[in-house]
Amino acid sequence: MLVQKLDVAASILGEGPVWSDRDGCLYYVDIVQHRLQAYTPSTKQYRSWSFETYVGSVAECRSGGLVLSLGDRLVRFDPLKSASAIEELVVLEADRPLNRLNDGKADPWGRFWVGSMRVAEDAKEGRLWCVSADGTAEAVRDGIGVSNSLGFDRARKRLYFADSMTGVIERANLDDALQVTAFAPFAKAGVGAPDGSTVDAAGYLWNAEWGGHRICRYAPDGSLERVLPLPISRPSCCTFGGPRHRTLFVTSARYNMSAEELAGDANAGALFSVELDDDVEGLPADQFAI
Repeated sequence: MLVQKLDVAASILGEGPVWSDRDGCLYYVDIVQHRLQAYTPSTKQYRSWSFETYVGSVAECRSGGLVLSLGDRLVRFDPLKSASAIEELVVLEADRPLNRLNDGKADPWGRFWVGSMRVAEDAKEGRLWCVSADGTAEAVRDGIGVSNSLGFDRARKRLYFADSMTGVIERANLDDALQVTAFAPFAKAGVGAPDGSTVDAAGYLWNAEWGGHRICRYAPDGSLERVLPLPISRPSCCTFGGPRHRTLFVTSARYNMSAEELAGDANAGALFSVELDDDVEGLPADQFAI
């Protein structure tokens, strides 16, 4: 296993990495700097686009371009254009002006799931939304502190989710109509708090532990299968990309760290790539069906 720090600008709150086979790059966000970012490994090119509010998450659209969770709404954005050229898709949190959207991901069936949270993280007022391609939005869950850890296992018709404040990753099966059944505990973070996740080709969940200096791989039964130690205290999310999706890209954060904490964590906010053993392979990123 080879862990490499990539030569890109450090993020304050790096999150939401998505590998684009179409564009040959990794898209990811810096939530609090209101920034969408892209890194192309073949050329080592770094690009960024700045917006007027929080950029919580990103996914590709099937017909081209990207969907972003921007503040309280979802928008469509073409990375070949300027950040001012956005198309509003649906407003989700207008009735809760103290909230913003956070972790989001497309599912294998073309929907976009996104959680919300209080900006101040001072109350459990977040919701988990499922948005269909026709703009229909359903609040699947309420009373969330910090929405995170979204991931999907197509073979098992399963959704993963965590409220990071609880320290527990949950799972929910999807019925024949692809609706969520009851949530149940799946795994408990052992060192830090559960942050962003991804699912590999074998259906194992990889979770970044905020504050834990590590990423954990969980088997479908919830048992801890392996741990990847990392040279950062706050890994925030991970995803597979590159040729055959065998590289794990990891975002990290330096958000609200003290000067003392930063002095002991020089790589905080960096973007990493991890070359994994041959027994692991990722999947192409799911796309929003618009």
